Amino acid sequence: MKKTIFILSVIFLTSCAKVLTPKQSDVQVGTAKFPGLTLAQLDEGRTLFKHRCTQCHLAKNPTSRDEEEWRDIVPKMAAKAEKKTHKKKIPPADQELILKYLITMSDSHNKK
Repeated sequence: MKKTIFILSVIFLTSCAKVLTPKQSDVQVGTAKFPGLTLAQLDEGRTLFKHRCTQCHLAKNPTSRDEEEWRDIVPKMAAKAEKKTHKKKIPPADQELILKYLITMSDSHNKK
């Protein structure tokens, strides 16, 4: 039992670590694709990603996909989540914030 709890704890902590916290340097990278992007928008995108996307699966590391893949995945997952969880739809504006977060963090951290 203790071993199972330990393994689950490690998995949980590892999955939480993947949700990268945006910094001002990330905003500077993101404004190349999203003019006017703010740290507040990235933080909100991170929060939405963390709370909405993890209702069905562990958080993915933003660097695990590129922009094209995230643009394909997010709308599909949003539609799938609505059906699976029977919760209200993720509004397009929230999906866009999630995308801005994922794409910016992927670009910012894959270049380093």
